[in-house]
This record gives sequence, structure tokens and C-alpha cells, in this order.
Amino acid sequence: MPVPSQSEVSVHQTNVPATAGVYTALYDGQCEICQAFVSWLRVLDKRHRVTSTPISAEALQQLGKELDLTACLRQLHVIRPEGRIEVGWDAVACLARLFPATWVIGTLGRIPPFRQLGRLAYGFVAANRYSLSKCRGGACSVARPALVRRRATLGAFWSCYTLGLLLRLPLVIWTALADAWGRVRIFFSTWGRRLDLLHGKLTILFLSGPCPNLVPLIFGELFTALLYDGVAIDPGSPKMRASLRRHLRGIRPGTICAVVGTHHHEEHIGNLDWLAGQAGVKVHVPEKTARLLQPPSRLPFARRLIIGQPPALNAKAEFLESCMPTAHGRLQVIHTPGHCDDHISLYDPEEKLLLAGDAFMGAYFATPNPDVDSRKWVETLERLLELDIEILVEGHGHIHSLRPDIPFIRGVVTREDPRAAIEEKLRYLRWLREQVESGFREDMPVRAIEATCFPWGKRHAWETFANDELIRALTLGHFSRTELVRSFVRSGESVLPVVYEVRFHEGPPTDGRES
Repeated sequence: MPVPSQSEVSVHQTNVPATAGVYTALYDGQCEICQAFVSWLRVLDKRHRVTSTPISAEALQQLGKELDLTACLRQLHVIRPEGRIEVGWDAVACLARLFPATWVIGTLGRIPPFRQLGRLAYGFVAANRYSLSKCRGGACSVARPALVRRRATLGAFWSCYTLGLLLRLPLVIWTALADAWGRVRIFFSTWGRRLDLLHGKLTILFLSGPCPNLVPLIFGELFTALLYDGVAIDPGSPKMRASLRRHLRGIRPGTICAVVGTHHHEEHIGNLDWLAGQAGVKVHVPEKTARLLQPPSRLPFARRLIIGQPPALNAKAEFLESCMPTAHGRLQVIHTPGHCDDHISLYDPEEKLLLAGDAFMGAYFATPNPDVDSRKWVETLERLLELDIEILVEGHGHIHSLRPDIPFIRGVVTREDPRAAIEEKLRYLRWLREQVESGFREDMPVRAIEATCFPWGKRHAWETFANDELIRALTLGHFSRTELVRSFVRSGESVLPVVYEVRFHEGPPTDGRES
């Protein structure tokens, strides 16, 4: 495919519509280098002077008839606010001049001999566009998928993917350091804390222990036990028992009327029988959970060391039916498989509150449990959207709500509509399903499919990269991004659960944005 010379196409005058004062950058969404460029562009563009648009026939049609799909796929096109189009290296230099950090590059890039050198380097990339861009699963639907597949090789794909990582490495390192500091702040702000909300109807007990504390400090996942209208939910593991005992001293005797476990993972059920014995009440669990805990599978060494091996559940535990009585009402019991097959959530229709357990663990995740079935998780989220939810409480203590009676608490409460949070997670899982299914249809290796699920153009891919790979290393791959791919092709075989996830919320009380 011939590449037109820069002198022929570097600047055009056209009637393309443009937003006043805003530059429009058209880039190839299938190319890791283009995605890296756009990521840096978004970091540098503090004043929001540039809008980035992936190339598609529909997008070009909306922007103007003089934009050719093939030409746009060959080289970067930038539409200036006055409607003029700059192409290739001149487009890069045009954008570089907009930002103080890159102004020198953009200025030198417009004068000889730097302009000629820039055009030569950019021309090489443009001439090898399809050999550097392996089809990215469902992303190839945007333009000429057959041509991409025919010309692309896995070697070129991995070279391009690695180059995308190198271009983002400063962002990855900076984000990892910032996130580490954020996790430390959140841990110490919640350590040993008890939160009473909704006039005491909902209580969150933050649990800790010498070994369990490694998880929130390194990975960002908090450990909690919940108390809702007298029902104690998921009271932690044996290694968190000392902190749970301290919390019990501050709870009036007779307050707890039942103990519930939402699923069989060890950080949720290790203290069920112990707490029931202390309170003199019964344990209630799903029937599948009871079977999985008779006795529980022996955990890998790292999980036994950090969280603790749970004991076998008392055979007298009662099975959860459709409703769970509370001190002053009832909770609906909803079967919510996906995170694991035995998972249930509890819903209070009067308060419009969902105690989701681990059925919702943030919109984005990268290292799921080896017993996750993401196809079932999609179905679960679709059913949860049928509920009227104003307060969503996760199993690890994070809360999503816009209700004024839920105060903002940094690192714990996210100011957002719970339905919007569920919809965001649902969109993400559907997109992942498309990527994974497309990859397997093209006979791509699992690790290549994994890479397509974390393209560098998506912020969550590089923001969590360092922590995700740390998890992979520390657990010898027991849970990793690879498990995310496998979660869409589960065959029903017995697998061990995993508990860790990299995610935390932080944001100002005014808008509740995640960081």
C-alpha cells in the first residue's frame, strides 16, 4: 500500500466542522503506538484543547466528506479549530506545540532539518501500519479486518505491544507510586475503625491482622465485616479474629440476631461459627456454600499465610432461602453467581439498599478469582439492574450512593449512582467478552488475548499494570490478568478461589470521582 508524501498531504484546507478552539485528533484504535500517543496526549492536555477520536467510517462521515478512510488509517490526522487538517509528522508537531512540556519538540519539528527527520521516522511507521498492528479482537470491526489479519503477525503484535509499554513506562511508575501512597493513607484512615450509618442500621467494621494487613497495603483491598439491622455478614477470617473481638466489645449484647456468609471465600466465612457462638445465634449460608465448607479445600500456601485457612463449617448451619429475617424486617436473598457459583447478595427494598458482597467489586478489575465465571457475572449484573438501588455496599466495605444521609468518607464512599456503577461494570464485562471470544475465534494464544483485553489506549490497562504484575509474581500466577481471559471460557471444573483485587476509590466529596 503506497504512502503519500508528507509534502502532498501535510496540510489541507477543507470545510470539515470543528468545535471552537478544540483540535480533533483522528487515530488508529488498533495500533498500540497510536494508543500510547493518545494516552500521553490526555495526560498533557490539562486544558482539554484536544479531543481524540478512533477512526471509523461513521466517525469520518460525521466530521466531513473530504476525509478519506484509507488515508486516515495510514497517518495521524489533526483537524485544527479553524477546519484546516494537518497530517502525519506535521500533525504530531502541531499538537506538541499546544503543551509546555512538548512545545520545544513541536517548534523544532516545524523547521529544517528536524521536520525532514520527523517525517522520515513517522513515514516508516505509517508505511508499516498493518504489520505493527495485530487485530485486537473485536476492535478490528472498525476498518478492514481481513487486511489486518492477513498482514499482521504475532511477532509484530508483541513488538508493538512492548513498545506501547515502554512509551507508557513513566506513567506506569508514577501511577504505581501514587497508588501506593493512596493505599497507605486509606489503610490508616480506616484501620480499626467502625462506621455507623443510617442511624445505626448499617455498621461497617474494618478488620485487620498482622498478615492480612499486607493485602490493603500492597493490593488496596480492605477487609470488613458488616452489621445490618442485627444481621452480621461476612465476619472475616481467623487471622482477623482479634480485631473482630475488639469491635464486639463496643456492640451492645443482644444486637446480633444472626450471622450470614455470602459465599465460601476465606476472608468472608472464617469466623462464622466463632461469631455465632459469641452472640448465641445461628449461622445462615447458601446450601452450596455449606457443601463447599464440609470441609473447605486446602488453600495455597500464600493464602493460608496471609488470610488463614478457614475451619469446617458447623453442620447445623441453616440454609438461606428467599428471605432472611432481620431484627426489624426482612432482607431478600438473591442468587448472584459470577464471582463464584455459590454467591448470594442481600437486598432491602424499603431502604433500597443492596448488600452486594463480592457480586460488585468496582467497575474495573484485572486479577479475578480462578473460580470466577464472567459470563454468569454479566447475567447477574443484568438482573441487579432490575432492582431499585440507592445504596450499594460492597463486601469489602466500599459504598456507592448519592443519598445525602450517607456522608462522604474518602476511600470508602464513592459519590455515584449505584445503577450507573453497575452499568459501567456491565459494559466493561461485555466488552471483555467480545475481546476474548474474538481472540479465540482467531486462534490467538491466551496471553495475546490477554493483551487485547488491556490495550494501552485504555487508562485502566496501564494504571493497574504494576500492581497486576506484582500480584502475578507474588502468587506465582495463581491469580493474574490471564485468569480474566479464562473466566469467560469456564468449563465448570473445580477450581480454588482467590480473594485479592487491585482497586480503591478516592475522590472529593463534591463529585466522587474515582482515582
